[in-house]
Amino acid sequence: MAAFAAFCMSASAQVTYGNDYQYQPEKKSSYAGDNEAFSTLYVQFNPSTIKTKSHGSSDSESCTAFSLGYSYALPLGDIPLYLEFGGAVQWFFKSTDYTDYDPYSGATINEKQKFNMIALKIPVNVMYSFNVSESFSIQPYAGVYARVNILAKTKVGDESADMFSKDDMGDMAWKRFQVGWNAGCKFRIAQKLTIGAGYYMDLIKIMSYNEHKTHFQGFDITLGLNF
Repeated sequence: MAAFAAFCMSASAQVTYGNDYQYQPEKKSSYAGDNEAFSTLYVQFNPSTIKTKSHGSSDSESCTAFSLGYSYALPLGDIPLYLEFGGAVQWFFKSTDYTDYDPYSGATINEKQKFNMIALKIPVNVMYSFNVSESFSIQPYAGVYARVNILAKTKVGDESADMFSKDDMGDMAWKRFQVGWNAGCKFRIAQKLTIGAGYYMDLIKIMSYNEHKTHFQGFDITLGLNF
């Protein structure tokens, strides 16, 4: 009888232990560079240069730009290699002092020369992700972009010119469509935040007539939110 009671107590203890035990699934580490597709909404500061070459000489003008864009990173296979594509609206602008001489009155004319351009940039890049830790990845990238130039105007005093208009610019009218290249490096932090810096340059000139050629080049400084 005592042996039977001891057996019952042992069985009861095993049942209690079995009821109290809960299966704990193994937690999977989530790296900032996990090989999964992700989207990024970003803003960019684009300090740029408008470079013009004419008859062997060159001239450069500084220009400020900002971009608001969206990109989608699609993983390519089992390695952390991504095809990244999307689009961004860009605003280029600058303001400089303009001085001219009126031969009829002999007066010197001082005016503000203002330039504004709105464009749509469509980049396609290949990006590799180096996972430094669970919350930090280094992501170098390189690729090409297309840019559709929507609006570009220069204004001096009360007079303005449409940079795409043959009537205003003649044979030096700007082009609506361009292609260029870009490269840089991004840093993905805790999966949610992206910061980065890169360089870009037009391959197709925005203006090309005889010896006169103009293109844009500059830097892309990025701050983005991943989701």
